[in-house]
Amino acid sequence: MQVDRCPIFRVFALAIAASLLLVGCVSMPTKDELRRAPSPHLTSQAPAGIADGRPGFRRLFCESLEEHPGDAQSRVSCEFWLHRLDDEPPGPETWQPAVSSPLQVLLVTGAFSECFGEDARPFGSAIGPLRDRGHRIDTIVVGGRSGTAHNAREIAEFFEQWPVQPDIPLVLVGYSKGTSDILQFLVDFPGHASKVAAIVSVAGSVAGSPLAETFDGLYDFLFSHLPSGHCPPGDGEVVDSLRTDVRDQWLHDNELPSHVRYYSLGAFTTHDRIARALVPSWKSLLKHGRRNDGQLLVHDALIPGSTLLGYLDADHWAVALDIEDESPLLAHRKTDAQFPHLALLQAVLQQVAIDTTGSVAGASP
Repeated sequence: MQVDRCPIFRVFALAIAASLLLVGCVSMPTKDELRRAPSPHLTSQAPAGIADGRPGFRRLFCESLEEHPGDAQSRVSCEFWLHRLDDEPPGPETWQPAVSSPLQVLLVTGAFSECFGEDARPFGSAIGPLRDRGHRIDTIVVGGRSGTAHNAREIAEFFEQWPVQPDIPLVLVGYSKGTSDILQFLVDFPGHASKVAAIVSVAGSVAGSPLAETFDGLYDFLFSHLPSGHCPPGDGEVVDSLRTDVRDQWLHDNELPSHVRYYSLGAFTTHDRIARALVPSWKSLLKHGRRNDGQLLVHDALIPGSTLLGYLDADHWAVALDIEDESPLLAHRKTDAQFPHLALLQAVLQQVAIDTTGSVAGASP
């Protein structure tokens, strides 16, 4: 049955209009400015212990994009999608991909995911092709309007009916707030966490967002007026759990399991690549940091002690969601190239497989 999205459009139209009233004049960053050193993970705002894995991941992503040239619906190079900052180390001199290695992969949705249905499922277009390559992959749809503790329980409940195969590495990929929910799950449910080999944050709200403080009341008001069938209310803690002070305190108070490998992908971009509906929040965040994706400051998307895979040149939605066709009003951008989700997720899984098993995930032997 076709879902009536008119209430969603009305909510975001109101949100955009209200947001514009809160955003003053601000200068627009250029690509040259954004790509100057130091990289975000080397600044004072960044979390501790970040390892630089950009050169190796760039090689994987570029090769994956070459393998799937139609993924982005336009012939552009990987350099178009992946920032190369001045201080990125040189790539490896030798490259010897190993044999195929399947993974178990669980994708965890972000904030307000239930409000948009299938449009808000991260990497939806990549799931089928990756299953065809031998991966066991599913999506956990957590509470779109609930806090991290609530959603951590939902992840644990999913594990009860999704038996983990002990001989295949298990990878959890968190998009946006899904990353925060996963980290909470690791701490709250150590029995299940013991089965996890790796966590990947894709534009994850690890340290929250200043927008949670700025638009807290606005989001609560607007989403409370949606029918519950579109947006189940959950525990109503979604925005509060994204506050920077809340996230900082949680990271300070909780130690992440040491047996898990952690990976981070951040994103930031220029005005021409920001979806129409994200422009106000992108401009608002410019007052806090020039490198942002319209929802998060890039250094807030990095997991402490993780391996940095790269910085994506795209907005918060583009990195994981296929919403251009279904929601052109909200997702319109000045550049019409669609982000290559299959190439990105395949490269991520290849990197994890190399690190956990010594082989390339899903590669042809």
